[in-house]
Amino acid sequence: MNTLIEQFRKQLSDIALYADDTVANYIACVYKFADFIQTRFDINPVKSTPRHLKQWMIHLKHSGVSNSRMNHHKSALTGFFTFLVNSDSIDINPTDGLFPLKRTKSDLNQPIDTDTAYKLLKAIDRSTWIGERNFMIISCLWALGLRRQELARLKRCDFDPEFDSQNKIGLLTVHGKGRKQRALFVVDKLYDKLVAFLKRPVAPTHLKKYCNLKNRPIFPSRDGARLTGDHILKIVHQAAQNAGIEQRITPHVLRHAFATEMYLAKTPLNDIQDILGHETDAETALYIHVPQKLKQLALQTIAIEGAFSLPYLFGGTSRLL
Repeated sequence: MNTLIEQFRKQLSDIALYADDTVANYIACVYKFADFIQTRFDINPVKSTPRHLKQWMIHLKHSGVSNSRMNHHKSALTGFFTFLVNSDSIDINPTDGLFPLKRTKSDLNQPIDTDTAYKLLKAIDRSTWIGERNFMIISCLWALGLRRQELARLKRCDFDPEFDSQNKIGLLTVHGKGRKQRALFVVDKLYDKLVAFLKRPVAPTHLKKYCNLKNRPIFPSRDGARLTGDHILKIVHQAAQNAGIEQRITPHVLRHAFATEMYLAKTPLNDIQDILGHETDAETALYIHVPQKLKQLALQTIAIEGAFSLPYLFGGTSRLL
């Protein structure tokens, strides 16, 4: 059994779709399943039936495992038993009989693709200061992976456009959860547009609220006050409606889109974790959505020698706004 699991590990590692952390998590799930089946039923886990798998999932649920983690276990077993079928170790995949799991928050936050993001941005009327502000709000949510409250708290003093202005690199200090700070680079076109936005003239009423202009929010309300998270949510919803986009789009969906694109561009998981301001890589993993078609393609080729030709699918993603 261990030999088969290690063969599964090797073939997962040989496919660019799976990062080292993902492989390690999948393999850990399979080993836990194998130990449970051997201990509870005293059979070879390879000979598991849908009934055995259901008992394992029930055991996980009674152990207090979250729905998102349950889905992770289910994906690991689906991949493993698909590997066994494709390598002719078994004839029937028992995971076909698993009952569907309740949708998780991760399911509700399916990321938008780049074309949809551009459509969202292009639908914004930028002829007014408010329109340009809304354009920049959505641009920063999508291109930097910010939480809406983090974006609302941004002040002018948090952005340093002179960090490396010659190469169009600015430094943005983000105030995250638990008063923790992190620094993000603002580069290229996003840098140009943010610098230009901050140079735009504003109404005098905006300035009266702040003795020091540096303490003014980067993205203030019409009267110069700090935006609320709900206000930012409404801005995103309105932009999606104006663009005629039916897919659910929220600031959090844009954050998931950022994490997923960085992952598909082969950014290390620990780097994505730092950028998002997460405590653990497990939390970050919930933000990464691998397209189902790519998952299916990977699983179909996983046991076929010489079929590992997927890296071309994962070139770097350009986020030019």
